[in-house]
Amino acid sequence: MEQFLELFSPQPAYSYLLVTTHFDAIGEALAKKLLPFNGTLEVAQYPGAHIQSGAPNIKIRNIESFDKPFRALPRSFDAIVFQDFYHLHTKQERIIQLAYNALANTADMIIMQRRGEMDIEAMLMLLEKSEFRAGNALDILQEYDIVMGKKMHMWGNGL
Repeated sequence: MEQFLELFSPQPAYSYLLVTTHFDAIGEALAKKLLPFNGTLEVAQYPGAHIQSGAPNIKIRNIESFDKPFRALPRSFDAIVFQDFYHLHTKQERIIQLAYNALANTADMIIMQRRGEMDIEAMLMLLEKSEFRAGNALDILQEYDIVMGKKMHMWGNGL
């Protein structure tokens, strides 16, 4: 978990979005990492099993269907994490574009799937096609395949 958390470098008042089918220890750890910086973790919970959180810096929104997008204002997040969510949504390219628009410039997009459930090369190509740069596959959590891309200022649509 420590290596995963090292992907994030929060600054004062940063805001992260976690889109998930099961809020768990990963979400708790992200919220804890943001807390000393007065940061916020917004959680878009799709149908699934979620634990209750007592962290004061978490804002939870429930979304009842994989046909519906999560809500996000443009450039409102410094990182977005899709956890066991992307492969279930019916409008996948639309969701990637929504994430792109919701990210601040030079912000990170992280997609996590249980091991063996994600076509890593196809996901890296989709991120590149969607104007995310510096795509990488990371092997840092035993139970997850992780792909990461960056929205870059002055690259592609990152204006």
